Amino acid sequence: MSEMMVLDHSGDTRIIWDSESAAETKAAREHFESLMAKQYLAFRAEGKDGLKGDQIKKFDPSAERLILVPRMVGG
Repeated sequence: MSEMMVLDHSGDTRIIWDSESAAETKAAREHFESLMAKQYLAFRAEGKDGLKGDQIKKFDPSAERLILVPRMVGG
């Protein structure tokens, strides 16, 4: 099972999918892509503590955990 955590002004939303399920993977990919179109930043986190990982630009269906956050706007 894989997990996508979306952090935003409303808190966090978790989307879980089984990479063996084409339908679940497709739904997760579509959600990921819709957030990326809104300029979210995406990170792949590894391990239980999530301390290892990197920023990604494309959906990785085999990732253990993805974290998406809106871009910070300042000025």
